[in-house]
Amino acid sequence: MSEADLAHAILDAEDDALFLLDASGVISAMNRSAERLTGYCEAELVGRRLPGRNIVENIFDEPMFATSEPPEGLHVRVRRKDGTAVDADYAMRPLAAAARSMNILRLRPRSHEQASESALDDTIKKLAAIFGGMSDGLVLIDEIGVMRLFSAGAERLFGYSASEAVGANVKMLMPSPFREAHDAYLRAYRETGVKKIIGIGREVAGQRKDGSVFPMYLSIGEIWLSGERYFVGMTHDLTRLKMAEERLLTVSAAMDQSPVGFLIADKAGQIQYVNSAFARLTGYAAEELLGENPRLLQSKKTQREQYRRLWDTIRQGREWRGEIQDRRKDGSLYWALEMITPLRDASGRVTHYLAIQQDITEQKRDKEALAESEERFRKVAEMAGEWLWEQDAQGHYTYSSGAVRNILGVQPEEIVGKTYSSLFVPDCTLLSDAAPRPQANAEFHRVVNCYRRKDGRRVFTESSGAPIFDNKGRLIKWRGVDRDITAEKEYEDRLRVRDRAIESLHVGIAISDARAAGHPNIYVNPALSRITGYSRQELLGHSMNLLQGPETDPEALREIKRALARGEGCEVTLKNYRKNGEAFWNELVISPVRDGNGVITHYVDIHTDVTERRRAEESRRELEIAKQIQLSLLPDTPLCAAGAMIFGVCKPATHVGGDYFDYFENAGSLDAAIADVSGHSVGAALMMTVVRSMLRAEARKADGRSNPAAVLRELNDLLYGDLTQAELFITMFYCRYEPANRLLRYANGGHNPALLLRSHESRCRHLDGDGLVLGVKSAAEFEDCSLVLQTGDKLLLYTDGVTESQSPAGEFYGVERLCSAFEANGHLSPQPLVHGILEDMRRFRERIPASDDIAMVAMQII
Repeated sequence: MSEADLAHAILDAEDDALFLLDASGVISAMNRSAERLTGYCEAELVGRRLPGRNIVENIFDEPMFATSEPPEGLHVRVRRKDGTAVDADYAMRPLAAAARSMNILRLRPRSHEQASESALDDTIKKLAAIFGGMSDGLVLIDEIGVMRLFSAGAERLFGYSASEAVGANVKMLMPSPFREAHDAYLRAYRETGVKKIIGIGREVAGQRKDGSVFPMYLSIGEIWLSGERYFVGMTHDLTRLKMAEERLLTVSAAMDQSPVGFLIADKAGQIQYVNSAFARLTGYAAEELLGENPRLLQSKKTQREQYRRLWDTIRQGREWRGEIQDRRKDGSLYWALEMITPLRDASGRVTHYLAIQQDITEQKRDKEALAESEERFRKVAEMAGEWLWEQDAQGHYTYSSGAVRNILGVQPEEIVGKTYSSLFVPDCTLLSDAAPRPQANAEFHRVVNCYRRKDGRRVFTESSGAPIFDNKGRLIKWRGVDRDITAEKEYEDRLRVRDRAIESLHVGIAISDARAAGHPNIYVNPALSRITGYSRQELLGHSMNLLQGPETDPEALREIKRALARGEGCEVTLKNYRKNGEAFWNELVISPVRDGNGVITHYVDIHTDVTERRRAEESRRELEIAKQIQLSLLPDTPLCAAGAMIFGVCKPATHVGGDYFDYFENAGSLDAAIADVSGHSVGAALMMTVVRSMLRAEARKADGRSNPAAVLRELNDLLYGDLTQAELFITMFYCRYEPANRLLRYANGGHNPALLLRSHESRCRHLDGDGLVLGVKSAAEFEDCSLVLQTGDKLLLYTDGVTESQSPAGEFYGVERLCSAFEANGHLSPQPLVHGILEDMRRFRERIPASDDIAMVAMQII
């Protein structure tokens, strides 16, 4: 075997493709594996340079052959003789034992997996570079659906990051039921090769990471890389397009199905679209209107000026609204509420006009008929004197008929703009609580209002009204009528007042039926039940004879019978009996009631329980007798004795009282006293009588030698026991004038101080002394006081009934006012002086009766 054969035998023993190369890369020899790899026989390649695009691509540059350590572990692409390419790993080693510089190149075809992965990586890089900046999504999957590429657009579209998506199954991007069926679809395609979506774009549904489902357009292509099949999907989000399509379909359907007519014309006025409602409204088929001008519909009933304003408006790019009368194809006229608005393109330029017509022919007819009907109604109402009105939604009058002149005394135009509530009487608002309220939005009927006429008088009306709404259900106004019921209202009020008065009377009222046997009661008031003890149910239907008893006066009953027989009324007082058998005195008044023909139909009985009054009258008679006895014991005429003139008066607040005064001559002196026994009873009057007697006895017991203080001591000791037992007390001022030395001696037992007016002085002074009221303490001491008087001096004694008299404002008469009156009348003698003070008190009280007994005594030194 030659050396060349031996070298070939050694090279052929290797499975890898081996090439023997010189320093410039020219092939010297190659084994059979190299022939199989390249598709060339050795004779075709020996002498040719191996690196280059014709045989081996991307191997290395020439200078690398000169390196001592050629590259290793790299891969190249071998271009086969048939034009196909094979990826291979290569290694270069120099032959150290060779006589000249030689290298051996080893090429090992890469495995299928390695080649496929390399091609895939290369494809992914290219696709990512191409589609990375696009808004659409790009997804690359293998045969079993595992995602190998997930573009930036896909990230934005589905919400997954590339790291989350790559390596996962593409079905995660699909909603049910497509997700569950996707693996089976891929399997069927691998087995059958039948394409259902590959190469065909269509709309599908995608599912984002957040679970939301959206429409998208999916295009799928198939590619082969190193014998492996891959699928490339392009996704485009159709959400906005679908929404726009839905809006467009909705608008189109709305226009086509709308009961309102739509017309679209270009700027030249040529009709380009009408909906079915417009065709029905005009009587023309849509085909007959397309291309025509809207002037075709003009009726010549609409004024030219209105058309001019219409075109001026829309040419200025503004919307026009108005009512217009057009003509149908059959020549009939119709009214339309029309709106014309310009349509603009994206740049804002007007391209078309949209006209909307709503048939209002019937509304116009109804409105005209309503206006005619309302006019007739207003004329009838005005003739009937009823006030017609209209108000806006806030309650302001917008119309008033002429009847308001008679009802409120104002002209219709005077109340237009005013609110209904501003016409009410302020203190009569309760009558108008149910008056129309705009926010109530409901009809109201026969509501009673109280208005103030222009002349100030009150007017009552009965008001009815109803709200008026527009076609959207919004309140636009109120319409109603008021009827003057002032006379009726006043009559009803009088009846109600009468009924309430009868119900609230403290006297019993019974109304009986004069035409029925026994005159049964048909009405009784509550007071009659209280008086008799019978309930209303027990009295109704029965005669008042049930009140009679054993001591009822037969003569009174006969008098009633005779009066009724004559058809006359009568008044009697008789003893009746309550339900419990208790007797009471009944003051009965019976009055007949006649109808328009003078026939008696009813009797009205008035029952007054006068039992207490009869008792009071008897008591008053007794008190009057006691009063006369009491007043008979008081001095009733002036006394002139012992160098002095004196006069007194007593005016009890009731029939008898406790005030007391007395004056008398005593052994050449003049004694005077004034006292007030507590209370206004008969007991107080009797005690006053006892005091009078005892005072006179004590004053005369020592022939006038005892002083007033000693007299009060004796009097207190004598009365203490009786006063304590009777729970009474006495205040007393007692004085004695001795003319021989013109000395006035006095003592005070808790009474008001006396007033002294000197003849040469203009102001009066108080005379007082220490001492308790009588009957409070036994063995009480009283101060003995005295002073010398001059001719013309005047002394005034009084009880607290004088100073405690009150005016209507509650002000007391008081000591200061009494002094003023004393000083003002000081020039008078005692009797006119006292009457002058009483007159001043009367003016002060202004006819208010005195609440306490009043007693005064005036003395003048002569």
